[in-house]
Amino acid sequence: MAGQAGLTIGQIADRLEEPPARVAYIVSKYRLKPVQRVGIIRLFSEQQIEAIRQGLYGIRIRSSRPVGGHL
Repeated sequence: MAGQAGLTIGQIADRLEEPPARVAYIVSKYRLKPVQRVGIIRLFSEQQIEAIRQGLYGIRIRSSRPVGGHL
């Protein structure tokens, strides 16, 4: 991470306009390891933020399906 310190879950949530709990769920689900820790604060890289974005997209796609799976 040349020159960038990384972002916390809260900062990622703000950037992606998602609730922090949803971002934390994706981090946990995909077992993303922080690139850096400052005390108890976990910092994530831009590549990890993109993975989180893709995970959130998957949640939105699954939740928009009609009940019963029929189109």
